[in-house]
Amino acid sequence: MSLLLMLSLIMAACASSETQVSESAASGTPAIVEGVSVDFRNTHYYALVTGTYPDACTRISDIEQETSGNTITITLSTAAPEDLTCAQMLSPFGVDLLIATGGLPPGVYTVDVNGVTAEFTLGE
Repeated sequence: MSLLLMLSLIMAACASSETQVSESAASGTPAIVEGVSVDFRNTHYYALVTGTYPDACTRISDIEQETSGNTITITLSTAAPEDLTCAQMLSPFGVDLLIATGGLPPGVYTVDVNGVTAEFTLGE
C-alpha cells in the first residue's frame, strides 16, 4: 500500500510541475515518435503523431517545422523538470500538429516527424 501511495505522490508532483517545465528543465531531447498519419479537417492538414515519453514528467517542449521541396520536416523536442524524480515508465502521447501548407503548390508531400514519415496529397 505504501508503494502505491509513493507512486501517487510522484505522479502528482510531476503533474503539478507540467506548466513549469520550461523554467527548470533538461530540454532538447528528441521525442520518441512511433507513428505519423495525416488528416484533412476544416481546410487544414494535421500530422497525427503518436509516441512515448521515457517517464511520467517529460513533455513536448518545442516544435519546429521547415519545408524543403516536397518534404515537410517537423522536429519535436522534449523536456523534463531537472529538480524532480519522475516515475521511470513509458508514457504514451498523441498530438495533432497543424501542418503549414500556405503557399505550397499542389502535389504529393512527405511529412517527416523525428524520422517517422507519412505522405499526403495537397490540393487534390
